[in-house]
Amino acid sequence: MTDNKCFENISDHIPHAPAEEPMKNGWSQADMANMSAKPPSIFRLTVYEYRRKLSKHLHYPSFKLNDFKSSFYTTLKDAEDQIAYESKYSKAFIQEESGQRWYDRYAYVITEIPLGIGIELQTRGESLSERVYLPDGTLWGIRDYCNFIPSLCHGEEYNYWGRLNRFNGRSPEEIRFKPGDIVEVFGFPGNEYWSDNEVNLAIVVECPPTKDQVKEQLKQYTATHSGFDICDHHLCSIFGHWQDAYAVLSESCDSIDHASTISLFKPSLNVSKQRANKLRRMLGLR
Repeated sequence: MTDNKCFENISDHIPHAPAEEPMKNGWSQADMANMSAKPPSIFRLTVYEYRRKLSKHLHYPSFKLNDFKSSFYTTLKDAEDQIAYESKYSKAFIQEESGQRWYDRYAYVITEIPLGIGIELQTRGESLSERVYLPDGTLWGIRDYCNFIPSLCHGEEYNYWGRLNRFNGRSPEEIRFKPGDIVEVFGFPGNEYWSDNEVNLAIVVECPPTKDQVKEQLKQYTATHSGFDICDHHLCSIFGHWQDAYAVLSESCDSIDHASTISLFKPSLNVSKQRANKLRRMLGLR
């Protein structure tokens, strides 16, 4: 039986290397002992556009996007200021010309990239945090925790990264959809379950856990485990980014798949009654 009070300050119970011993990346062991500390980073802004402009070429069950361009900034504010500028002069719009509708921007994504650490950014979407914005510049969702552990780690470094990787649940306001809702799944590197630069129509099966649910799961787990099982390194493998996802069904997959919480949008195209009913039948709804 583990004392939950001890768990709240678990780093006090883990052997630490001498505080004066610096890490190769420039952080001290004292820095890593601080759960809120992050390594130095930059921010990459990626602009996503509809690949085909003519609406007659945009249809479900899926369509393609272009990652139009990327730019890099030293602060999050600078990256968000650029989104404000881009959305002001290049708003997502529908323009009627000769009976044809034209589309522009689909979304903006800001990815926080650590400096001096090797990550699989494009293939696995590894980053310190990620933010998704709507075409008008409105912030849609945030992943505020890390989703990787560097391969070259040892000792206390594992627990440091474990703390950064912990997923603590979503607030009710962040869970915008419920089972049975028809949604778009935005495929980008940070949504590792789906093809990049592709949007798929899907139906929600299950929602990500709330903060209260994760807190209760954590309480039950720590009541029956001890030692290595409750160190920060191990806990992030149980309460990690894989939990921060909706379970969904789509026409492109016969079984239930998962999509990161911040990757689900409201449908941007018209959903026919026939297609909606097909998805509901897949879920067993009438």
